[in-house]
Amino acid sequence: MASPSVSIVVPLYNKAHCILKTLSSVASQGRTDFELIVVDDGSTDGSAKLVKGAGMPDLRLIQQANAGASAARNRGIAAAQGAWIAFLDGDDLWSCDHLEGLLRSAEETAAVAVFSNLRLESRAGQPLIDAAVLPQTVDDYFSFALSHGNYPASSSSIMVRRDEFFEAGLFAEGIAAGEDIDMWCRLACRGPFVYNARLSATYTDASSSNRAAAPLFAQRLPRLIRDGKVPPQLVESAKRYANFLMLEYARQLLDHGRYAEARAVLLNDCIASYDARRFFKRLSRTSPLGRMLFRLSRTDLVQWKVNSSARH
Repeated sequence: MASPSVSIVVPLYNKAHCILKTLSSVASQGRTDFELIVVDDGSTDGSAKLVKGAGMPDLRLIQQANAGASAARNRGIAAAQGAWIAFLDGDDLWSCDHLEGLLRSAEETAAVAVFSNLRLESRAGQPLIDAAVLPQTVDDYFSFALSHGNYPASSSSIMVRRDEFFEAGLFAEGIAAGEDIDMWCRLACRGPFVYNARLSATYTDASSSNRAAAPLFAQRLPRLIRDGKVPPQLVESAKRYANFLMLEYARQLLDHGRYAEARAVLLNDCIASYDARRFFKRLSRTSPLGRMLFRLSRTDLVQWKVNSSARH
């Protein structure tokens, strides 16, 4: 039997309330030359039993002790037979033309990865990337990210050449958050991506964590540059993107009341000139006066929204 064009990898952990809906969105795809691999990462809520009973052809269920999303994705990549890997998280959805759109773009390019636009459930289905942004080859993913939502690719909107994972290194295991961002950045250093502009994935981000975790890619970047893993034409934009990630890390620390740590990150690991507005906004919050002004501004914003809603 011929190998599938694409292997769909679904990492699963305690998603009994939604996994069947997610699998149904896979079953609805117009393109059927795929295999489906669900990696149950030690679920305790009956998720695996639901997958077993779903009755989908070409579905392989792999079960492992809980080791995290990265380990589940890596297990799926290792088991995959397709030349391409498409991911779908256990609570996200695809429209029926999602896979067709990715594969059509992939067949017309030698890119490392192809990705679509996606709806954000937390924003009433609004697109992550402005609908006016046209399909394009993305030679500089870092600049594209900084111009279009900062995190334009997600694990449920991207499809990657399987062999590129082994060349770039698989998902980092054992880290608290940001393993997907680190993966896309490392892949972006290996060649262009293609953005097909289809609004064909839905990201269920209502419960997204705001945990303070140092961004792995920013930590890796100096070594990647030193080892020649970042093309010269991407070095500056990669530094700017890593700086953005560190600024976001400082914001998370501030949100958790870890003011001294946030100040140290800003002063030691960030470059103010890359993004002066964010830098000084974060830095001001490390002082008592700055925090007071920040809280007042947030209170005024909430009141303005309440008044605006009342008027309408």
